[in-house]
Amino acid sequence: MERAFRYQTGEADEIVKELRQKGSVEVDVDSEDKIKPFLKDLERYGIYERSDIPWDYEAISFFENQDFLCRVQVEDRACQPPKSGLFIDFYSEYVEDDYADIFWG
Repeated sequence: MERAFRYQTGEADEIVKELRQKGSVEVDVDSEDKIKPFLKDLERYGIYERSDIPWDYEAISFFENQDFLCRVQVEDRACQPPKSGLFIDFYSEYVEDDYADIFWG
């Protein structure tokens, strides 16, 4: 499986450009609580979260990619009519639980 390029949340211009060109984009976040503020920042570009569609935590299998966090559907209201069917896949570093204390006391 080819890994796509992932943007950082500070690269909003590039994220919006790729989202409009390809219909989807991958973004790294430090944690899930950083997603809402990032989505709010995208509103200045006309990109709005689809509040009628829940975040999809199972869009990509955990077994295929442990870093996948969730998929958020968005729409581009800068277009007339607004363009929907766009999505952002968010990724965060997967940290496996350490069970060493259970075994070693």
